[in-house]
Amino acid sequence: MPESESAPHCVPLVPESPLATAAGGAREPSGEHGSSPVPVLDPATIAALAEDLAQARWSVEHMDGILSTRARDALMRDQRVPALVELRELSEPAALLTRLFVLGSSEGADEVDAALPLTGTAGLAGLGLVRVEEGVVVAAFDLRPHAALLPAPTTGSGAAQPDTAGGAATAATGGNAATADSSESPGSAEAPDTTDPEGVLHTWWVLSDLGEVTTGQPLRPDHVLGIGGATTSLLGLTIRDHVPSALDIGTGCGIQALYLATHADRVVATDLSERACAITRFNAALNGVDIDVRRGSLFEPVRGESFDLIVSNPPFVITPDSVRASGSGLLEYRDGGMERDNLIAEVISRAPSHLTPGGTLQMLANWEIPVGTDPDTGWSARVEEWLADLDVDAWVVQRDVLDPARYVEMWLRDSGGGLMDREEWETEYSAWLEDFDRAGVGAIGMGFVALRRPPSSLPVPPTPVHVFDEELGGQTPRGVDVARALGSLRLPAPLPDLRLRRAPDVTEERHYVPGEPQPHVIIEHQGAGLGRSVAVGSALAALVGAADGELTVSQIITAVAVLTDQEASDLLGQVEEPALELIRCGMLEVVGTL
Repeated sequence: MPESESAPHCVPLVPESPLATAAGGAREPSGEHGSSPVPVLDPATIAALAEDLAQARWSVEHMDGILSTRARDALMRDQRVPALVELRELSEPAALLTRLFVLGSSEGADEVDAALPLTGTAGLAGLGLVRVEEGVVVAAFDLRPHAALLPAPTTGSGAAQPDTAGGAATAATGGNAATADSSESPGSAEAPDTTDPEGVLHTWWVLSDLGEVTTGQPLRPDHVLGIGGATTSLLGLTIRDHVPSALDIGTGCGIQALYLATHADRVVATDLSERACAITRFNAALNGVDIDVRRGSLFEPVRGESFDLIVSNPPFVITPDSVRASGSGLLEYRDGGMERDNLIAEVISRAPSHLTPGGTLQMLANWEIPVGTDPDTGWSARVEEWLADLDVDAWVVQRDVLDPARYVEMWLRDSGGGLMDREEWETEYSAWLEDFDRAGVGAIGMGFVALRRPPSSLPVPPTPVHVFDEELGGQTPRGVDVARALGSLRLPAPLPDLRLRRAPDVTEERHYVPGEPQPHVIIEHQGAGLGRSVAVGSALAALVGAADGELTVSQIITAVAVLTDQEASDLLGQVEEPALELIRCGMLEVVGTL
């Protein structure tokens, strides 16, 4: 999903920095744009480049130190001039690299040779990263530092690794990030981790295609995006438990696969775009990470294989055939070539056969909502169709809803709408909007899907549990939140037999009508986790207040029933669904059973 995806960046991640923008997946090149550059996989020169970049201290942290807030904010708005002005007179290597590869400035060959003494201009040209004409160097790709703070990986049992700062734990996770100013290559097995109480700071250098803001030209159909809002959303949503194997479908520039390698013993990345595969291989080599990159459509390259974790930011933008035929709206990283929203259906339907028992799929998605259907209450019907015959538990969250006009405008802007003349913009806009009208689409939902195949240890095939949540409010879910939500779908006992404990960050707000003894509104607030605020009834508020891990739900509700002169069975009926919601979001924790 491209960078203009409307979901906000994830809270645990650092790459809101303007030095880390854009996202994607890809479909097969058409063969009509063979002049698009492809990086050369020369291990010795790539290793020299990695050493040069480390010695140049080219990191998000360092660049945030030499760019002002004004320049960083402007870059977030796709405006490069303030950064160019500030970096113009700086001679240090990190400033030159940013001007060349991020801002698209031409640089002198002698200066590039000085900034990258091991690689030099000749080495960059040999890798296909620059063009050199009469002593002037011009970038052929976007290359930039990236950083994200992720939870320290856990073992398969859920226990924390004994040492996330190096040694066996580092080797087990496939190698983690170097410190921002380390001379080691990011991602290499020898590089130490930067840790803090919140997790592990991973740093990388990521190659992708230059954007239209830098080139002043429309994107090529085989454009490979870098890192942006959609990418960081999926990075933050991904469960970071240690797993034996992981798969990234529609890898694009390979950023998801790089992060999977921090907590998976084996990582496979697939993409239908040969250029995307080449760029992913280059990024893996540049960062010292072992990724098995395979070209092919969706699951075809892994036929007969299964994985413990599958992630995907697929090319699912709903693109009419009329727009594809015109060529102007065809971008491989966002258009999977299927009708309507069927690409998401395809991934969901095929994923279970590629999941190990207990394995998880996490993906970004969108779905069509028919005209006449309330997009806030009836949106899940389309997704329920996809899940109907699958033996998986599912947590599906709709984070945003767009009417067709706003959806079209978003993707027109994404494809360089600012470079279109008015007639071209309005012609394409009309074709896209008319397609939605013919199909009877009233809105498009956008969000994420998390599926889990039941573990083989269950004595009998369980009945799948599917939960659909609307916009969660509060904070964007993290991997730990997704893991908790999936785990809550299959509780160890019926709700009345559970012993629950209220999370320590939960507070309660009550509103009274003057003169009345009972509260008119009760709201439970979550200080951490998803940061949610949930209105509850008096019975559930009593349950939350008494949930100290000692008494079962049945015992608490029975006591409340006696105090309020109500039937316990009636109160249990009132609290069951909302209590499960509080468990799912982390306000209540299951600590045992009867």
